[in-house]
Amino acid sequence: MEKKKQRLIKWVLLSFTLIGLLFFFILFYITFMQSRSKLRTQNEYDPADTCLYHVIITGTYENQSFLTELYKGAASLEKSYNAVVDLHVPTSEAGTSSLQNLIDYCSFLNADGIIAYIDSPDDTPVILQRKDNPAIPLITTGQFSANLQQISYVGANYWEMGKRVADEVISLLPQGGNVYIISDSISTNTTNIISSIQRTLQEKPQILYSVIESIPPSFSLKSNSNIFISLSEDDTIMSAQLLSEMFPAYSYKLLGFGTNEVCQLYLQKGFITELFSLDPERIGKAAMQVLFEYRNKGYANSYVTASVKITRAKQ
Repeated sequence: MEKKKQRLIKWVLLSFTLIGLLFFFILFYITFMQSRSKLRTQNEYDPADTCLYHVIITGTYENQSFLTELYKGAASLEKSYNAVVDLHVPTSEAGTSSLQNLIDYCSFLNADGIIAYIDSPDDTPVILQRKDNPAIPLITTGQFSANLQQISYVGANYWEMGKRVADEVISLLPQGGNVYIISDSISTNTTNIISSIQRTLQEKPQILYSVIESIPPSFSLKSNSNIFISLSEDDTIMSAQLLSEMFPAYSYKLLGFGTNEVCQLYLQKGFITELFSLDPERIGKAAMQVLFEYRNKGYANSYVTASVKITRAKQ
């Protein structure tokens, strides 16, 4: 009886030992697999580590929405050009930097290419030389600055843009009405837009049009069929503010140009009827294509035409 009892104790101890060993091996196996998985993750391929080129997209805070969409288009071609694309734009007005400061930042990072939004034809930021000497190629969009050392400008065909505006006017005034083109600029781009609008509207005698420098406080509407056209971002914002204060919404429509946050807000509120702009995603793709055409061949088209985008207020 005593022997049976001792044998039972031995079997119980042996069983516990085997169970303990089993748990130890299971725990060891789990720990090993977790470590292996972690090591695999750490060594996983990161495109940024092996890409040959670094392209930075930049511009001021006011153009954040446009540049974010432009970035999407450019980033979609990263694999095609073995490049990594970064977006560098201030995230708030408080963090606003000048365009020159933004360009300097991109230069300090030794970018292989910069795509920048130019706010004014008078903007002429200087690109710093790379540490390894070759100049950094600059592609621009927004306003065309003739004195800027850029490889290429990706922008609008202004004559075609004027025709698109006029076509929208015709669809909004099927019975005729009055059109006021607001512009105090004498730039070539503005002149081309106005001439194109006028040429197209000449075919519709029921639509009367005129060019005015601004909206005077004493301005009065001749009917309830009126369209105002502002040809720049600043004029569009100013016109939206003035017209909303001066006249009831049903008596006019405002067609404007622009993409910034204020324009989008006024469009949502109905102060602006339609906004004309360039298609930012397509510009991003076109800018990448031009940049790498230049890098591969040493030359590229200095002016690339982008398609026009029309954003309408919700009725």
